[in-house]
Amino acid sequence: MPKKGGKAKKAKEPAFLIDDDTCRPFGFLPNDMVITPLGITVTIIGVKKSEIEGHPGVMWAKFPQGDYNSPLRPMNPEEFEEQGYRRAHQGSHILRDTSTFEVKRQELLDAANPANKGAKAKKGGKKGGKKKGKKKK
Repeated sequence: MPKKGGKAKKAKEPAFLIDDDTCRPFGFLPNDMVITPLGITVTIIGVKKSEIEGHPGVMWAKFPQGDYNSPLRPMNPEEFEEQGYRRAHQGSHILRDTSTFEVKRQELLDAANPANKGAKAKKGGKKGGKKKGKKKK
C-alpha cells in the first residue's frame, strides 16, 4: 500500500551555516565571543542563509540572558567596527573553553565511575548542622 501524502520531503538544511568560507566575510567565526555596542557579550552562532539570490545572509548571535538568539545587522567587518561591535579578549575565550571542558570532564568521570558519585552525595550531608558534644556549664 502506498504512503499517504504523495510528495517526498526535501532534506532539511542546517539552520546556521558555520563553515569558515561563509562566516569570514562578516569578520567573525562561530563560537567567537563578541562585545556588542551595549556591552553585552554574545556568542556567534553562524550565518543564516538568505532567500535573496546573491545576498550573503545574516550573522546570528546567542545572548547569554535567557538563551536568546538574534540577528546582527552589520554585513561586513567595517560595519561591525563602525557600529561598535568588537571581538572579546582571547582570555575570555580561554576561560569559557576551560570551564566548558571541566564540566564535560566531570560528567565523563561521573558516568565512568558511578560509585564516586554516591560517595560525594554522602559527604555533603553533614555540612551546616549542629556539632554534637558535651555541654559546658
